[in-house]
Amino acid sequence: MKQLVAVGGFVACVATASLLAQEPAWNAASIKDCDRACLVAIADTYMNALFTRDPKAVPPLATRYRMTENTAPMQVGEGVLWRSRTEPTTFRIDVADPVNQQVALQARLRVQGRDTLAVIRLKIDHRQKIEEIEHLHLGNVAPQALELLTTPRALLTEDVPANQRVPRYLMIAAAHSYFDALEGDSGKIAAFAKGCVRHEQGYRTVNNPPPGGRMMPGPNLPDPNTAQGKEQLRFSMLTCAEQIDSKIFAYMKYIRPRRVLIVDEQKGLVGTFPFFTLPYGMGNGWTPDSGR
Repeated sequence: MKQLVAVGGFVACVATASLLAQEPAWNAASIKDCDRACLVAIADTYMNALFTRDPKAVPPLATRYRMTENTAPMQVGEGVLWRSRTEPTTFRIDVADPVNQQVALQARLRVQGRDTLAVIRLKIDHRQKIEEIEHLHLGNVAPQALELLTTPRALLTEDVPANQRVPRYLMIAAAHSYFDALEGDSGKIAAFAKGCVRHEQGYRTVNNPPPGGRMMPGPNLPDPNTAQGKEQLRFSMLTCAEQIDSKIFAYMKYIRPRRVLIVDEQKGLVGTFPFFTLPYGMGNGWTPDSGR
């Protein structure tokens, strides 16, 4: 056993030394942090390369970049989005953070002709090279969801006036408060605005206007002629806080890691990549969730 460990450790050391030899020498003059426009431009270039399926058109990659798609490690040019006919649509929300040198976009893409929800995250190093690429995607978007997945709400794309911007630390706290509220079964914990709405997979599932709408992300509307349908319609009209107060989300006891990664002060957006651990029988999964 010791021999195996020693051999494995030796191989790892050799590989690390080899990678370090490829890394350019440190040069303070090479530091080129991106502002927001620069980060979005890098994301644009990456997406255009993906749409044309041309890995050579990807912005410069760091020597030791890491890429995943739906959490599976892979290389640029691999995976569903790269190997499929992937096309843009009119729905895209950009979140860029010059402090953390990260940018992400939430978009509806056409993958092999099918509507797909996707999140692409890039982390840029101090030489303006991509060191992290993360793809998350969920296909089979129903036609009924396209109404809210055609043009993003202006609230998510317009600049916040400079004199109305919230300090970075408060934006992070607000994002965490949403997950704290779900874990704590109390809507009072979260920093909800009075008109808060929640969109899930393109469906509005909270604060719906009368006579109500969907309480769960799905194409079918509740049947008002049944007791169950009437209750679902009533629930769909509750506020964000009231729904959590109802304890319906009591099974969400552990939302970790939350990965509150991208704070876009210019747009008033926070990009998070949380993992919802659900009870046995309900399944486990990721949910890209951004809030303002």
